[in-house]
Amino acid sequence: MAVVDVALSVLPVIISSAALIVAVVSGRRQWRSARNANAVAAVLKLFEEYRADELRLARRAVFRMGQFPAGTAPALSNLPDDLRVPCERVAHYFDHVGLLVGHWLVPAGPMISFFGFGCAALWRKLEPCIIAERELREVGYYLGYFEGFAVLSEKSGADEMSRDVTIHMRSGRMRLE
Repeated sequence: MAVVDVALSVLPVIISSAALIVAVVSGRRQWRSARNANAVAAVLKLFEEYRADELRLARRAVFRMGQFPAGTAPALSNLPDDLRVPCERVAHYFDHVGLLVGHWLVPAGPMISFFGFGCAALWRKLEPCIIAERELREVGYYLGYFEGFAVLSEKSGADEMSRDVTIHMRSGRMRLE
């Protein structure tokens, strides 16, 4: 009789514990699904903005910009307006992308695969002006997320990553999970 009483008193605790575990696992899955849905929406918005005429023309202006001899680059804010505006547009865009990647709000892999090679090239073009801007502002981290994302892209081999994904997709060897 005592064994039955103990079993009956422990059974509700076991059932409650199981229900709690199921609720926690279910809640975590729902949270992960919501987070992934938000990340996909943010990534798609970034891709859309990247392909918009304004940013496309800004990137083109940065790539056409001449090189500055070492130590002679003007600060970003001291560039002529016809060059400053597109340079700031590109730099701030990639600073925002880097912020999202750096704080794990969007997945790094697709961002590096899509933006990485171009971002690193744009960073190399703008770096002298950004360094000069940091000195002018006395803020060592100005556009630091842009720099961090560009460095991460180069270290990750963004150009190879993009090429490999494309080759796997074309050959049908892409993981479907």
